[in-house]
Amino acid sequence: MKIKDIAAKAGVSVATVSHVVNKTRYVSAELTERVLAVINESEGQPNFVLRNMKALHSDVILCLVENVEDYFYVNIIKGIKSKAVEFGYHVVILNSQNKGSIRDYIRLEKPCGIILVPDKNSNEDVFKMRELSTPAVFINHLESDSKTGNVVINYYENAYKAAHHVIKSGHERVCYIHELKDGYTHRQMLNGYKDALRNNGIPFDPALVIGVGAYDQFDKQMMDKIFTDENRPTAVLSADKNATLELLRLFNSNNIKCPDDISLVSFNEFELSHLLQPALTTAAFDPVEIGMKSVEKLNDKLKGSEDSAEDTIVPSRLRVRNSTQCIGRGPLGEKAESPEVLQLSPFEMEQIKAGSYTAAISFHYSGIAWARLHEKGIKDVFAELGVKVLAVMDAHFDPELQIKQHASILTMNPDVLISIPADEILTVQSYREVAAAGTKLVLIDNVPNGFTRDDYVTCVSVNQRENGQIAGRILGEHLTKNKKKKIGLIMHGASFFATKQRDMAVEQVLREEFPELEIVAIENFINEKKAFDKCYEMIRSHPEIEGLYVSWEGPALEALAALRELNREDISIVTADLDHEGAMNIAMGGPIKGLSAQRPYEQGRAMALAAANALIGKKIPSFIGITPYRITADNLLTGWQEVLRERPPAALVNAMKSNKTV
Repeated sequence: MKIKDIAAKAGVSVATVSHVVNKTRYVSAELTERVLAVINESEGQPNFVLRNMKALHSDVILCLVENVEDYFYVNIIKGIKSKAVEFGYHVVILNSQNKGSIRDYIRLEKPCGIILVPDKNSNEDVFKMRELSTPAVFINHLESDSKTGNVVINYYENAYKAAHHVIKSGHERVCYIHELKDGYTHRQMLNGYKDALRNNGIPFDPALVIGVGAYDQFDKQMMDKIFTDENRPTAVLSADKNATLELLRLFNSNNIKCPDDISLVSFNEFELSHLLQPALTTAAFDPVEIGMKSVEKLNDKLKGSEDSAEDTIVPSRLRVRNSTQCIGRGPLGEKAESPEVLQLSPFEMEQIKAGSYTAAISFHYSGIAWARLHEKGIKDVFAELGVKVLAVMDAHFDPELQIKQHASILTMNPDVLISIPADEILTVQSYREVAAAGTKLVLIDNVPNGFTRDDYVTCVSVNQRENGQIAGRILGEHLTKNKKKKIGLIMHGASFFATKQRDMAVEQVLREEFPELEIVAIENFINEKKAFDKCYEMIRSHPEIEGLYVSWEGPALEALAALRELNREDISIVTADLDHEGAMNIAMGGPIKGLSAQRPYEQGRAMALAAANALIGKKIPSFIGITPYRITADNLLTGWQEVLRERPPAALVNAMKSNKTV
């Protein structure tokens, strides 16, 4: 069959048949399909088609790359090659410098498809290949309304994710460093940064946006002003990889500790990010994944898949390492201060001893290691300072009982009351009566509703944000390692500042750092005994759940009992606070896989020291935060001794030994 016969049978011109076979000009999908159908139905391939068989059956993908030196683009190429081999394609890489040679290659070699990889700061049509009929996939860095089946990198989402992460970790002064190039990519990243600030109620400060000039040089005067200022940023987001390394050198030369003084997040994943000092937290795209997705998209186009015209949006990944830290925040939004600010001089200690002061302690509930160690820490310091403890009371989580206990305490006329509210709202008036009587009030974890800075001495707590982050990461890492995905959250429903911060941090970590996991159910409890019912109903409604977070150990044990009744001890649990039963479950390889532990003894000592400072008229910060302790089976015995201030019991040691031999 001759070319004119094919044209006549397909109802097209001879030129159209030639363009379809030779791929020399765009031909509509309908006409192309008609021509190919006639060719395929003919007995034996026409000679002119055989001569151009390469055009119809080529297995070569042409990859046009503008930047062949950058680590990011080199790894995109790796991903392209890897996936191409899987699909049976060969890849040819050409640089975009010579447009003429590219066109000659396409005309002569007739690749089956093209993948175009422009530099992020270039116009996406830098290759000027839009008019070609060869199926193509653009790896877009720029805004595109065409939606013609490309791979899109969402720089806005990445910048927003990075800024949102540090803000939710307690940072409010966040600096953004970028390349001095006013392209669409920069505008998208800047908008993501700005929107994260705005959505979290933080005003945008233009002085915290720094452009990096040629050769990644900072404006030294500007940098000195920002990083030596008393109100310097506590976190930096770096959108330029070389600037990130320069920042680490700048921190070192200016005695700025990362992350203790300033946290750092890079928008680029270095090949050795995890080996830097400190290991670098990154919010970045996986270039290998981008390359692989571009081949998948091109393959869909070549196979005529229905969804091949849909753009593929590449998600970024937040990898939290050691260059960022969580800043604790108090009930009034204030930054947590270290307990080191509470240290007393020998003269001040003698001054307190001479005062014959008295104190009382009011817990929301006791009978657990948490309360016992708080009490021990408080009493140890007071014994050293000669402060007499008049009473220790337990409200059993009953606000009405606590109100009566406060009335009883006031009859003793203590100089100090150290207390945690059983309910932040219902007990407000009784706390106001304590303050009105002249008793200095040191609070544990929570502040009564409506109290201002002048109503109490200080509030002492573990860094609850970090507490929740640790618990969330233990659960996320465990499920990821064991190829599990479905999560249930059982949270404290009361208006407790401490548990709210912790529970919110767990959810944040799971959603941000483990996007492949899915939270399928969230339940709230008020009374910890109700955690049994909440867990029981949750698992019956969602039997697919594979991991649970429960707000603290007491309700976690209730949830564990529910799992036993349901015969679902295959479900993993992560919680907060360390006590005997939970530790034994970890040691025996049970459902509890780890926890974030407060340091109740250290917290108790800090409370007593805060009270002592107040007794001699010293002004102290309104919130003192203590760093929590991560515990899994790997460090359970060491953690027990560190947190509970005693040697691990023999039963716990033996359980660990038995589990290791199984």
